[in-house]
Amino acid sequence: MITLRAMTRDDIEHGYAITQQLQWPHRREDWLQALTLGEGVVAEENGAFVGSAFGWRWGEQAATIGLVVVNPQFQGRGIGKQLMLAVMEKFPDSNIRLHATEMGKGLYEKLGFKVTGHIQQHQTRELAAVPCVHIPADLTLRNAQPADAELLTKLDQQAHGMWRPTLINSLIAEYQTVLLQDANQRVQGFASLRRFGHGYAIGPVIALNLDSAQMLIAALMQGLRGEFVRIDTDGALPLAAWLETLGLVQVDAPTTMIRGTPWSPQAGEMQAFGLMTQAMA
Repeated sequence: MITLRAMTRDDIEHGYAITQQLQWPHRREDWLQALTLGEGVVAEENGAFVGSAFGWRWGEQAATIGLVVVNPQFQGRGIGKQLMLAVMEKFPDSNIRLHATEMGKGLYEKLGFKVTGHIQQHQTRELAAVPCVHIPADLTLRNAQPADAELLTKLDQQAHGMWRPTLINSLIAEYQTVLLQDANQRVQGFASLRRFGHGYAIGPVIALNLDSAQMLIAALMQGLRGEFVRIDTDGALPLAAWLETLGLVQVDAPTTMIRGTPWSPQAGEMQAFGLMTQAMA
């Protein structure tokens, strides 16, 4: 008999072990970050951890679900559906976003999620082509400071409708986060670099246009020659072709699905050229 309960830090090792079985890249530290920023549900059978799922509330009307994992020995028994329903109950009035594997897509459709697009996972095991950073004279690139958090949170929300102050504060305090601003101090975009999975991940990348996104990514790639680098980008935006020229090949294309109303950025506002993670978006 399957029972469900709230996840605690003591469950991280069990969840990590399952993602290792599934050959997902997540480290223990990635699991801890997911739990720190969100909340998880654990499925047990006779006291044994057999699966889990996470949810993150991003403001009053937006949430994401991800890291839905079931021990391979227990798959096919509806445990994934039980976990999904338990997490969805936490966000009854929210527009919920997730990124589906081909295996999970059918279940999510039955739960009311609609396909809205896809993302492209680009990565390289050893970054060979480190792009030059060309910043026009009318723009300035600098490290983000705690005082920037409120503005970056608003710009982040412009791009995808999610209000994520806790995440933005964490990115500024714990990781390398850079922003681009014009001569009038107006921010043209920001991006973060952090350890994740097999090496480094760049994201989120929030920018007004492709040129700004490329400048931010190029700046964060300095010093990463020979390192594993990953970027997840929206398939509807024109970043992928440039990533390919840097040797970051596409290795996956999960489906973006929404239960509720999809977010549509306004003309002239920020766009999400890079995700934080597939789970958190």
